[in-house]
Amino acid sequence: MLRPEDPGHVIVRSDIDNRLKTLFDAPTRPQHPQDVPNNWSSGPDEDPLHCLLDDDSLIKSVSVRTDRLLAPANEAHVKLIMRVAIQTTVVFGGLMLLR
Repeated sequence: MLRPEDPGHVIVRSDIDNRLKTLFDAPTRPQHPQDVPNNWSSGPDEDPLHCLLDDDSLIKSVSVRTDRLLAPANEAHVKLIMRVAIQTTVVFGGLMLLR
């Protein structure tokens, strides 16, 4: 997570926990109709529309490294470089199988 703040201000000035919550919510399938803006519709290249997560409670681990964003930006801007490992889970006869 590249931020326009000085090094060492992760806890003092930054709101890392809310930024991470927003990050986890973004690729998650909407659970309720109010989770989708009223005027939103999928584009021609979004049919079918895929979501990375069914539920953000399925996230098993997170590691965050922060550094300073050197490009001009306001305090609210961050640049994220994400590496995601996806593991599917199948329940078969009461056993959970990881793929």
